[in-house]
Amino acid sequence: MDVTWWLIPSGTVLILAVGILTVAAQRRRWLRAQKLNSDSDKPPHLLTRQLIHEIRNPLNSISLNLQILEEDLSVDNRSAPADLQSRVRRVRAEVERLDRILTDFRRYANLPPLTFETCNLALLIEEVLDFNEPEAQRQNVQVNREIQKLPAVQLDPSQFKQALLNLIINAVQAIEEGGTLSVRAKPSNGGIQIEVEDTGQGIPPEQVDKIFDLFFSTKEEGTGVGLAIVKQVIEGHGGQINVDSTPGQGTKFSIVLPVQ
Repeated sequence: MDVTWWLIPSGTVLILAVGILTVAAQRRRWLRAQKLNSDSDKPPHLLTRQLIHEIRNPLNSISLNLQILEEDLSVDNRSAPADLQSRVRRVRAEVERLDRILTDFRRYANLPPLTFETCNLALLIEEVLDFNEPEAQRQNVQVNREIQKLPAVQLDPSQFKQALLNLIINAVQAIEEGGTLSVRAKPSNGGIQIEVEDTGQGIPPEQVDKIFDLFFSTKEEGTGVGLAIVKQVIEGHGGQINVDSTPGQGTKFSIVLPVQ
């Protein structure tokens, strides 16, 4: 049996990587142009849609043919090498991972413009914690809430809640059963400081500076898009986000928002 079929998904990976990097560069140029009040670059939405369409069609075809190949090997495994079927499964898993990356990248590239309104930030944080509480309980994670009285703030409530939820989900996933998640919010130097701290395994020092980079992930199944979205949303609100982590002890994300 000709096993050179693996070159097809490898080529798709290369095309996907080049396409995503192209769109990412286009988006960065557009964001810089927006900051300079320039209309020299068009929004990258059309390029993103085209990339997704052009990649997803062959990706679906590859996945279907791999499924058929796996079924054929399971029926006639006497003539196939013993490990060939497991290799097919591994390639199928990578194709599915590429699809997840593509889906997450679409979210990153197509984030809508922020729509600001006056918000009760303390209530917003409580809503996010309430939403995630069943998952925390399922993993036997104790959640400590230290939410002080906060001034009203201008936010895009939908995008900010999603960014905060991403941080909390990451924190809960990093905690071994029986750990603690602490979420704090308080006025600070004319602004608002929010902390999301876990007692998980922490991040190696050499990876801390890369944690917000697009497509960088410390998780085996991660796509490396979630924290890039968090950083983009926070900075879009005029805020800053930093991370402090100690291996074996935990990680703390700190957000500072201006009060306008």
